[in-house]
Amino acid sequence: MTSANLLLIESGRATAPSFASALKKKGYSISVHHKIDLALKAAAKESPDLVVLDAASMKTSGTRMCRKTRAQLDGVPIILVSPEGARPDRTNGASLTLVQPFTPRKLLNRIERLLPGDERHVLELGPIKLNLAQHKVKCHGKESRLTPKQTRLLEVFMQNPERLMTRKALIRQVWDTDYTGDTRTLDVHMSWLRRAVERDPKQPRLLATVRGVGYRLMVPPPK
Repeated sequence: MTSANLLLIESGRATAPSFASALKKKGYSISVHHKIDLALKAAAKESPDLVVLDAASMKTSGTRMCRKTRAQLDGVPIILVSPEGARPDRTNGASLTLVQPFTPRKLLNRIERLLPGDERHVLELGPIKLNLAQHKVKCHGKESRLTPKQTRLLEVFMQNPERLMTRKALIRQVWDTDYTGDTRTLDVHMSWLRRAVERDPKQPRLLATVRGVGYRLMVPPPK
């Protein structure tokens, strides 16, 4: 049984489906709210480990509510449940979007992966600790949230320490394409990663540039 605290935001209609029963049966401690403002007010006091925002039960996309939740609870994993046929919006602030229909078991599995402390989804190399499920990286005492693409890019580097990674190889592995006509997207993502892991992003010591070729993750020797 788990003692994690979950915040469940769902419709208050008696006929609306609810995940509350499945979450309680799993052993989670849950706080249920039907209004986003009241939910976030309660969250400020209760400090939930994870938020389930069931927009499908409220017959809405949930994008605005999700962004508001992210703004106030940055660092807390958010699972957005979207109505059937919805197209996931990567800018909605959710850690994960599930589109109906799906089983409660699928939701429970995703919750387990996103909860803090699940070391199965953590990579550590030198000063870098990357949580793949939560899209968070901790380095030099600073914790930063990453986008899925930033997470994947850093994962590739951590799986290939000290190895020269060409631009073509990175684009193929992260963006799943061989097109290298425009590498500005890669450069922008590298800039974001350096802000997250470098002491001084302007003078990178970990993510080094190999001019005209690509990048290399430099792992400092243990002290």
